[in-house]
Amino acid sequence: MDNIFIIRTNTSHMTMDYKKKVKQQLEDLKSDPEKKLVKVRMPHERYKNIRPLRTFRNKLIIQVSRKLVPSHLKNWLLRRAGLKIGHDVCLPNDILFDPCFPELITIEEGALIGAPNRLYAHEFRESELVLGSINVGRRVLVGAFSYLGPGAAIAEKSILNFGSELVDKSVPSGQLWGGKPVSRWKEFGKEELEKYFREPDGNYKEYYREARKKIKAFQKDESIRFLKIPYNGKRLNAGDDWWRARNVLRIWINGAVVEFCRFLGPSWLKNMLYRMVGMKIGKNVKIGKGCVPDHIYPDTITLQDDVELGERCEIAGHEYTITQTVFGRVLIKKGAKLKEHVLVRTGTTVEEGAVVEPNSGISKEIPAHERWGGMPARFIEKIGEKKETEEAQ
Repeated sequence: MDNIFIIRTNTSHMTMDYKKKVKQQLEDLKSDPEKKLVKVRMPHERYKNIRPLRTFRNKLIIQVSRKLVPSHLKNWLLRRAGLKIGHDVCLPNDILFDPCFPELITIEEGALIGAPNRLYAHEFRESELVLGSINVGRRVLVGAFSYLGPGAAIAEKSILNFGSELVDKSVPSGQLWGGKPVSRWKEFGKEELEKYFREPDGNYKEYYREARKKIKAFQKDESIRFLKIPYNGKRLNAGDDWWRARNVLRIWINGAVVEFCRFLGPSWLKNMLYRMVGMKIGKNVKIGKGCVPDHIYPDTITLQDDVELGERCEIAGHEYTITQTVFGRVLIKKGAKLKEHVLVRTGTTVEEGAVVEPNSGISKEIPAHERWGGMPARFIEKIGEKKETEEAQ
């Protein structure tokens, strides 16, 4: 592991000694761009007392920011906690930032961070406090359900796929990385760089006029399953124009209902409230605690009879990239079962009787009576074939 510096101290020293050591290492990280990671040996109970008041203050700021929509106000608030956030950075709800060492996190202008992601510049491993900078480059896209840890760096014109874990590694410019553990998936060609990172050309008035027409047609015509709009607006990424997707008051009402229902377990009340914001829900549908249907377009989600969603599932009716706005309809058919913490991407269809394992990410189509799992999900087995084999035995 390159650029690692280990400071060993006697565990009998006072907390003040550890504070001095940590402060010294933080100064070194800030002053030396080549140094990405440092380790300070200390007992866990001392680590908790390094910066108690500052950490408590930062926790309050970060928890408030979690429920704020992407906005200049949200970015300004997070800067008060010490994060370095550039212009037009898009940060959706439920992103968790490191409250202990937020000053080690830099997100450059135009970057888009998915949710619910975690960016933590410190970890505690085997009696060692590990500190490292996190750098997200200009107009970088970080997919949802991802974790960036100490020493993570992503150069401009790169993408980290959803469900990835990046710790003590650097993603070079113009590449797609993903997975747990993370690895390089591909290097973008010239056409792909143009597609994923094209700069707006300033002709935004015509763009917004045409986008409104397409969005209205999508809302009225349920036969349109998927809508992609190449972005050419005023901002540095499509996500910052989320409020143009539909009437803002409607988005706020949807969001209030979705956030309230997160605290409810499966119940008729929960299903009734979701129906009020337009979700199509059949009979005997069970939606677990902590589930998050789409805030902007819950009315594009259909759950047929006997569907079960485990706790903390997320169903997307929209997606934003740096250069693209995507809306789509989600259909989960009769008897399908999604276990806890499943990400359903927009435009996905889950066929009858399919099962998706915990901590998975699904997109496009999951065939009937099949078991899928993983991030991204892959085929595991035919459910019917398994039953037949058990009966034969």
